[in-house]
Amino acid sequence: MNIAFDCDGVISYFHSIFSKVANELFGIPIVEDINEVKSYLWDEWHPLSKKQVNNTWRKIDEDVYEFWYSMEPLVDSSVFKRIKTLEENNHKLFFVTSRRDTAGRNVIAQTNDWIRNHIGLTNFSIIPSEKKGKIIEGINADYFIEDCVENLLEVFHQGTKCKLFLLARPYNNFAIEFLKKSHKYRTINIVYSVDAFLDIIENAT
Repeated sequence: MNIAFDCDGVISYFHSIFSKVANELFGIPIVEDINEVKSYLWDEWHPLSKKQVNNTWRKIDEDVYEFWYSMEPLVDSSVFKRIKTLEENNHKLFFVTSRRDTAGRNVIAQTNDWIRNHIGLTNFSIIPSEKKGKIIEGINADYFIEDCVENLLEVFHQGTKCKLFLLARPYNNFAIEFLKKSHKYRTINIVYSVDAFLDIIENAT
């Protein structure tokens, strides 16, 4: 099977490292727990203003060497072992991310080494793109897990037959009840952990 993972907010802890850079610039609080994150937009729940968010990205793009490679895992080693087992069982693994190039090596090189070092994979693909619908369809993915509702809806409207999974987070709670009750989007599944996503895959094989 072809199995696709989003990175940030699913297996890697974007909010923590981003807030550390912002803390160095503006002295704002560091995000210690992803459950603190209440919205996709920083200025809706955090002291960071829109201007400060833009300045933080400018710092990352120009001066924060290996930003993506330096990220902490968002799941424990047992989850990574299960993902590694998928590779060992000859499933094809894809990491589809909306990351962009920053200071240091390009985004693919940074993400590649992060995955190799944390998960131990040797045969996988990294696809950086903000247009995930066409990517998921193009790789003929069978399963895809993502934390951004908008990205999942884009994939859904692409008409793919891929089984789609939203990883529930406090910042996407606004959509969970809607998706559960929706007839149109009833094929988008809700999971509350990466482990639960892996359970479904393992039970299907």
